[in-house]
Amino acid sequence: MRRRELSAICTTEKEDQRLAECAFRDGSFLPSWPATLATHGRSCGHSRRIPGLHTPLIFPRHRTAMARLLLVFALLVFSGCSSQSPSASDNLPRDTLERFEMAAAYAKVHAGDALVVWKEGDIVLERAQNGYDLDDPHYLASGTKSFAGVAALAAVADGFLSLDERVGETISAWQDDPKKSEITVRQLLHLTSGLDPGEAGGAPTFDKALRAPMLDAPGTTFRYGPTAFQVFGALLQRKLDGEDPLHYYERRLFEPIGVEVGGWARVDGEDPQLAGGARLTARDWLRFGRLLLSEGRWNGEQVLPAGLLDALMAPTPASPGYGLTVWLNAAVRPEAPFFEHAPRTLQPDGPDGMIYDEGPSDLFMAAGLFNQRLYVVPSREMVVVRFGRADAAWNDAEFLARLLDGRAYEASTQGRRPLDKRVELITTVHLRQLDAAVGLTEAQERALHPIVEKQIRGLAKMRGAREQSDSLRRQERRRRLRTLRRLRRRTDRAIEAELTAEQVDAYRSFRHEQRDRWHKAWREQR
Repeated sequence: MRRRELSAICTTEKEDQRLAECAFRDGSFLPSWPATLATHGRSCGHSRRIPGLHTPLIFPRHRTAMARLLLVFALLVFSGCSSQSPSASDNLPRDTLERFEMAAAYAKVHAGDALVVWKEGDIVLERAQNGYDLDDPHYLASGTKSFAGVAALAAVADGFLSLDERVGETISAWQDDPKKSEITVRQLLHLTSGLDPGEAGGAPTFDKALRAPMLDAPGTTFRYGPTAFQVFGALLQRKLDGEDPLHYYERRLFEPIGVEVGGWARVDGEDPQLAGGARLTARDWLRFGRLLLSEGRWNGEQVLPAGLLDALMAPTPASPGYGLTVWLNAAVRPEAPFFEHAPRTLQPDGPDGMIYDEGPSDLFMAAGLFNQRLYVVPSREMVVVRFGRADAAWNDAEFLARLLDGRAYEASTQGRRPLDKRVELITTVHLRQLDAAVGLTEAQERALHPIVEKQIRGLAKMRGAREQSDSLRRQERRRRLRTLRRLRRRTDRAIEAELTAEQVDAYRSFRHEQRDRWHKAWREQR
């Protein structure tokens, strides 16, 4: 006996009409139904279910024809479904929709607030998650930074700025400084100016940014932070004869594409926070991404200069993973100075710091604190906005593997050097924790080092069954969890074999407290 579930969801419009919408959870009858119904479920904002219309219907196999007739009858009765115009997602292949659903599930589990996907001319998925309202402007954090790069290119097109001009030509206070006087606008926006980058989340005023000390020669070292963007704000303000830089942003970037800024933080109530102060709705940030994808064209008009993408995606030797204020899908050595700041996937046994190593090379993103993301994939004609809250387990590669390829991510190590330094770092941290808990001798530490390192490499290969639970079958998840438990038991036995009886008791107490913390964190995330 096969089960088919029919759910009918209806809403009432008291003012003028009563609309009925049907949502069929099983798509085996007609291939296009899942997409249509998923869209209908979002578009009209149904508020209640009519009693008696959400009970599962059980059809024997030999009554498939009757099942079809019943469903057709339901469609005729609730004609509101047929009166709605089809959405863009209706025309997408089933496997494409499944990919998007996998990505949405992953985003939601990892403290997601919103997910919007635009592809080939239409919004094909739009989800509010975990109580968030899509109409509310959301804090972009460092996702704000990309506006500066695009504003600079607009200023170049307007004829009052050059990327290769020295900032000191406009900022007179820099002219007598032998290092600052050599900084170009391009180096400023590539974050290779050599200035002290400042603390993330603590942007200085324009004047304080101009007084920041030099740490490196211009163009030699990538340093991530807010200082360069506040210097750019000061430069733009002087170029505009004292005008607030946000007015230029509004005039050149936002108004032409219909973006309404929901708020913008200021430093000490004075200068705008150009490194991380913007608040936009998901649809408005998506509009900005579409403007980048279209090379600056909007509704047939060239709003920004042609060659926009080439300029944004041009890396430098000092920052191969960072373009002109956007993050690039390029490999970076983990020992590089900027690697620790990169909001990207870090794999102990995987490729060196790419956003998604198996994804398109033209993928780039604007990224902010708490995993705010604007992904642009020109080769797929796709723009994606993701809003979220704090979740350390978020992984760009995990999300993009689901969105672009419809699968859980497995880091490929073939032909690539393992990230031994990353493994060594984690091993050292674990050994320090053990030492603090049980008091290790030098001989014990030497003996335990390969044991702990082996566990870390094993965990890296596992890729976390919990994090992939949205895309793995239940049987596969159980298998992975069993493997994980066996790995942990073997490691515990190997560690205890190197300890004294008193240390074993202390170690078991340490492990018990550690498991309690993990379980607490798990419950909070769920």
